[in-house]
Amino acid sequence: TKTIPFLLAGRVKAMDAEVSVPNDGGDQAKMEAKRVQMMDRLAAIEEARKADADARRAELDAAADPRENIRSFLAGFEERKARVEGEVNSHRSAVGTPDAKPADDLRAALDALQADVIAIERSVAEASYFLPAYDSRACTAAVDHLKKTVAGATAELLPRKKFTFSKKKKEATASKPDGEKKEADDVAAQLARVDIRTTTSGTSGTSGPKGSKEDEGPGLRNRTGETVVVDASSAVGDFELKRLVDCTVYLCNLEPLRAVRAYDLRNTRVYAGPVAGSVLLHGADACEFHLCARQVRIHDATNGTSFYVRTASGPIIEHSSDVRFAPYAFGYPGIDEAMELAGFGGADPGKWREVEDFGWIKQVASPNWRILAESERVPPSKLPSIDAS
Repeated sequence: TKTIPFLLAGRVKAMDAEVSVPNDGGDQAKMEAKRVQMMDRLAAIEEARKADADARRAELDAAADPRENIRSFLAGFEERKARVEGEVNSHRSAVGTPDAKPADDLRAALDALQADVIAIERSVAEASYFLPAYDSRACTAAVDHLKKTVAGATAELLPRKKFTFSKKKKEATASKPDGEKKEADDVAAQLARVDIRTTTSGTSGTSGPKGSKEDEGPGLRNRTGETVVVDASSAVGDFELKRLVDCTVYLCNLEPLRAVRAYDLRNTRVYAGPVAGSVLLHGADACEFHLCARQVRIHDATNGTSFYVRTASGPIIEHSSDVRFAPYAFGYPGIDEAMELAGFGGADPGKWREVEDFGWIKQVASPNWRILAESERVPPSKLPSIDAS
């Protein structure tokens, strides 16, 4: 066919053109040498860049907080949770066997587990800013379950004897100097004269319709229009405030509370002593809080709710608006010693003003909170004078 001669002709023409190109061997060698030199230089630059990037990555990994690694945090959380659960099961299975611990040793072991759970809870709160919402909720629920597990084991293995509390209270009163006895008597007299209600320990702080199992434990729930002083003997451990309207609550604890949880409060004032762990608030409308805690987390607060706080880290707000902050100034007899026990001795470091709004990701300041001007701050309410009528 005509196609083959045409292709052959093109091939011959290309070969002729190739042969006709002048070939200066010296110039070609120089060009090749330059090309090789340039490629070597580029390869060296790339190797240096990679080495520098690897070095910076290693430096950042070494300096990074391991808690900010989600996978690392969750693995550590599961390990700590499993250890607490394993120890609780070990104490339970040892009952009636030679491995059973004496009561005092068992109490110390269970107290240590409670402290471990509080430490785990604190770590979850501190990690909440980088944990995904699902993981944060799952960890919080697991911590709540752990707390109930340890509390259940304590109640099961170390049942409280009748009148033990009254006996301790009498012994504590008897051991106090005369001045402290008189002070305690004065406070009791103040409360009696002004008809302020004082709650007792356990679940008797709950009034109104009986709630679910979630409403069990020390706390105040379903109250309207009441002033309540939770005395030192009742303000212990974990305390819950739920569904309070137009109330004033004083938590006059002489030992640090482990944690405080508050839900659905409206037009209510809360004056609390030091909390060794965290305060977690869900839902506050036109309220006023005086809080001293390792950490304060606030969800769904609005309508001018004010927080007079002292914290070890900046308060955290989420889904909140029109909230204000000022320094903590609440006081009552015995609070200084409780502050020392909770690790709040010395001057206030001023963390109350370092508010973090987790719902505000823009570079400009969040419009959802502000610092109360000194002229706007309300002095903390004190217990009524003994001369009150």
